[in-house]
Amino acid sequence: MKRRLGRREFLKTGVGVTAAVVAPTFLNLGCDKGGADSAPTVHAIVGSELTELFDMGMQAAHAAGIRGTALAGATVFIKPNLVALGMEIFGCGYDPTTGECTKPEIVAGVAEQCLKAGAARVTIGEGAQAEAWDWRDVVFLPGTTIAETTNLGDFVASLNARYGAGRAELVCLHEADLWDAIPSSSSAAHLADGIFVGQAFARADHVISIPVIKTHQWALMSGAMKNLFGVASIHKHGNGISRCKLHTGYDGIPCHGEADAGVSGAFVDIVKWRREQGFQDFAIVDGSICLEGDGPHKAPVNNGLSIHMKARNAAGRYFVLASDDMVAADATIAALINIPWTDVKALRMAQFLGLGAIEEVVLKGATVEELRIADWARPEIRPESYFKGFC
Repeated sequence: MKRRLGRREFLKTGVGVTAAVVAPTFLNLGCDKGGADSAPTVHAIVGSELTELFDMGMQAAHAAGIRGTALAGATVFIKPNLVALGMEIFGCGYDPTTGECTKPEIVAGVAEQCLKAGAARVTIGEGAQAEAWDWRDVVFLPGTTIAETTNLGDFVASLNARYGAGRAELVCLHEADLWDAIPSSSSAAHLADGIFVGQAFARADHVISIPVIKTHQWALMSGAMKNLFGVASIHKHGNGISRCKLHTGYDGIPCHGEADAGVSGAFVDIVKWRREQGFQDFAIVDGSICLEGDGPHKAPVNNGLSIHMKARNAAGRYFVLASDDMVAADATIAALINIPWTDVKALRMAQFLGLGAIEEVVLKGATVEELRIADWARPEIRPESYFKGFC
């Protein structure tokens, strides 16, 4: 039987995390008064070196409430942003140093922390832009070794050796070819049957979205909510590479309080469905090497610019954010890259639907002013009609 563990119940399974409380004025955030139903919280785990990312990932999951026996018997789906997989045909591909993709060290740390918290099975899954790939090609940053491994494929094998066979798995969603249809809010005829998402995602007790911070030429910014776009089928909703029909299917369509939903309508529909099913999901955000400007890719696909976060923030630190509220995490991302949340269509939709917290969020572990990059390069927004040439 599927477990539905709401936020209040989930928080009761963990122990408190002690940290300084700050109220960043950029978000008009409130003060933390304590208690299980206190203001939604985003935790910042900071570090000086990229070699710390595995430990930072574990600490972030712990801070979000994934500790003790919180996940006892649960199935967990971890969704990193590995969008560059499959982009080799365009003259690029997966490279952990560019800022396009979530660092696999963080994914590894979160996965291990889930097993420590009692998860029955942890699935790391991605749709990316390809049918399949060798997970050993998802390498850690140069010089990083974890549990005597240098890539995500071998690391997951080590988890199974240490925690028990079958406890952790890696899934290429298109290779698995197992899909569930969830409702679409679009009136487009080609979305009448809904949005087809991977079963491993749809049926998990908990989803952990692990995006890397990027600006985006169609969604303005890419965060925890946008990252879930990658669980949808590139065949049913696209051309086998892009999900172009999810872009065009919401182009000019009114939904979620917006006259023109655009691609944001598609991924907000996915977040909305998980919330309506009563699942407790999480956001763990990669603030190490990121991508500013015209993301979500670097040239030759887009013209995003790689950025080492610690080189441009006042704290001089890399960071990982953690929250049991994806919307709160995304609102915090917007503040850190100096974009008013009201500029972000997905956040306006989330507020309209009541999917999470925005203005009442509390940040712990750092201040927005310490981590903010005031001169972050915003993208040139492009129309959804761009994708009509691909479908």
